[in-house]
Amino acid sequence: MSKEKLKKTLGSSYQYRQRLTSDEVRQLQKENPSWVTNQTAASLIAGYVRLDAVLYREGNELRLAYDLFVKDHPNATEWVCYDNPEETVCLNEDGMCDVLDRLVQGHGLSYTECCFPCLEGKTIKKHPLDMKLDRR
Repeated sequence: MSKEKLKKTLGSSYQYRQRLTSDEVRQLQKENPSWVTNQTAASLIAGYVRLDAVLYREGNELRLAYDLFVKDHPNATEWVCYDNPEETVCLNEDGMCDVLDRLVQGHGLSYTECCFPCLEGKTIKKHPLDMKLDRR
């Protein structure tokens, strides 16, 4: 599905953000600062799926790769990592849209429908002492 069609179909559920340019990624890879561990360079959200281009540390190198996420419920605030596809990473919106569409089609995912049952995560109950501290 083209970027324009996705934007029209999904409205505000379509979002693209680029946090680092290709030049900035190359510079970070060249300098290889120790503080860089996982840095999202760009993110494309299209309904129930999200594609992130992530700069991550592998051994003593910084690499750029994609992470594919899905939602297990329309109102879920958290994303579930679905795949780490081995695709050539492109940071521009059109390129990421093309990759996301191939992945959605290839995995039988949907932009507009949830394909998974809701996953119940762990919840942390407050300790009584913490509740007393909150009241101060």
